[in-house]
This record gives sequence, structure tokens and C-alpha cells, in this order.
Amino acid sequence: MSMAEPMIKPELLSHGTIECSDIAATRRFLTEFLGIDVVRPLPEAQYLWKGGPWSVVCVCVEDAEAKDQGPQNRFKLSVSSAAEVDAARAAALAQKDAYGIRTVGPVEERGSVRSFTLQDLNKHWWEITSATQRHYDAIFARGDAQTGDVRS
Repeated sequence: MSMAEPMIKPELLSHGTIECSDIAATRRFLTEFLGIDVVRPLPEAQYLWKGGPWSVVCVCVEDAEAKDQGPQNRFKLSVSSAAEVDAARAAALAQKDAYGIRTVGPVEERGSVRSFTLQDLNKHWWEITSATQRHYDAIFARGDAQTGDVRS
């Protein structure tokens, strides 16, 4: 982590934004398939949330197609076990047409973490992973990798 004093001192990272072209179909996918909580406080936007202080705002771009993103730009959803990752992938393959899922990737394992990716109807990528909060806490506790890059 940087030792320099930040110029901006935020109290909270509140949300990020994604696009969709069909707000109703998107909400159905998010709630029924991914299990994400959704509210629609504005006619043109819905908020996605799964606990914690951070959310995603999904803005409808009617009469346009949501912008394509590569799989490196994805949201991760943690499930409680490797078996749940496998069950989620099986569900994604079985329900692909019903929810407009474009792509379902293979299962990957990195150490004790099992995951797969899928691309939704709006071209967003999601990773379903067995990584727990403890996994991310350990990453931040270790800090930056020593890369030899003096710019970091």
C-alpha cells in the first residue's frame, strides 16, 4: 500500500456503474439466477447489492446495446464451496437460453480456489468463485508483491 498521503480522503466507495439494454430481463437474470438483490429507485436505473457498503448501479441504455467488455473486467460472486461452484456452472449451462447467458467458461482451480466465468445478456462477465472473505483479507494483509517496479 502507498505511504503517501492521499489527496482525496473518501469515507466510502459507494458504487460503480454498468449498462443494460433490457432492464426487466436484466433484473430477472440478476435476481433469479445470480441471487443478487435489486431495487429500482429510478425509471432508468436499478441498484444491485449483495451486502456490504458497496453497490452497482445498472443504467438502461434503451435502443442501444450495452458495450462489450472483456472477461478481465468482471464481477466476482463468492459461494461457500467448490461444490457450489460446480453446481452454479451446471445451472448456467442448463439455463443458458432462459437467461440469455452468452458464454459459460470452464472451471479453473488456483490453489484452493475454484471458479468459472460467464457472460450475461448485456455482455458483462461474472466469476463464480469459492474464494472467501478470508482469502481477500489475506491478500491485503500480505500487501504488494515485490515486482522491482519503482513506479508502483
